[in-house]
Amino acid sequence: MKIHYSLFLLCFCFVIGVNAQENLVTLTSERNTDNSFSIYAESMVYGEYTLKITFPTLTGYKANNVYNDMAVVTITRGKREVVKLIPDRTAPAFSFFYRWNYYPGVALRRAPADTNFQYLLPGTKENVIRISRVSNIGETFKLKNPNEYSGTGFVYGAGDTICAARAGTVFSCNDEVKTGEKGTLIFTSKRNHINIQQKDGSLARYDMRAPIKLLVTPGDNVIPGQPIAVFNTENEQHYEVMFSVSYLDEKAVMVNTTNLVSTPPPVYYHFLSPVFCIGDDGQTSNLQIINQTFKIGYPKELVGTELSKKERKKLGLQ
Repeated sequence: MKIHYSLFLLCFCFVIGVNAQENLVTLTSERNTDNSFSIYAESMVYGEYTLKITFPTLTGYKANNVYNDMAVVTITRGKREVVKLIPDRTAPAFSFFYRWNYYPGVALRRAPADTNFQYLLPGTKENVIRISRVSNIGETFKLKNPNEYSGTGFVYGAGDTICAARAGTVFSCNDEVKTGEKGTLIFTSKRNHINIQQKDGSLARYDMRAPIKLLVTPGDNVIPGQPIAVFNTENEQHYEVMFSVSYLDEKAVMVNTTNLVSTPPPVYYHFLSPVFCIGDDGQTSNLQIINQTFKIGYPKELVGTELSKKERKKLGLQ
């Protein structure tokens, strides 16, 4: 059996917090009868996103949620007022100008508390899955970074099903790449993937190196063990999933980048090292041993951990 080594760029995950990202969020301003202005966000996102509005110009107006010429709010799908600018009647002049960025996930002050939460192996029950090496490109060039990439590679077979390792909401996915990857893995944003916002605010990313058929769409709520995609093309080299978990750092989001020129941009996402359940008897592992194989199990208590009582009853998990 061949050994596949996966090389990842340090910053591959969720670096999409810019206005150009598919125009998922647009902002408009409207003057009210009292001469105040309401800024509205119209959002096409699924799950929760963090919207950051910076004001290079803000003269003669006050707003309760604007600090250091910046507002940071959580948004969901739909239209809502995010900032209301109230004129200061003592001001000699009035003007404002704003820019915005948005990022998948809710900005968190610290890493999710439950860092020992057990994830399922992302395949079908009783199937066998193999662990492959996943590293960031910094290792190759002997670079050190406190926020370096951390992920786990899983090797499947043709026709195998990829399943959710944890409950959450699908906020983006893609299965449009119809040609599998060959040779050494290099960074590309054009890869089949599924991104899931998990219930503790962390974000799981499943990157696939071969063509897939999606079994979920953005906005779907998934449970642990639910099929989310299938490797549906024969004769591919890499039936492989690179799985990673990260969270959006509030401190990085709160940095006002309006006047930054020479300073490197903040690192918005920090990677976590999930712990996986490797059987039905409660054993766990961080899966650092390359080429180990595991038989996938679905302990009832683990599958039902983040489900409601009604959902557990419906699935026969009580």
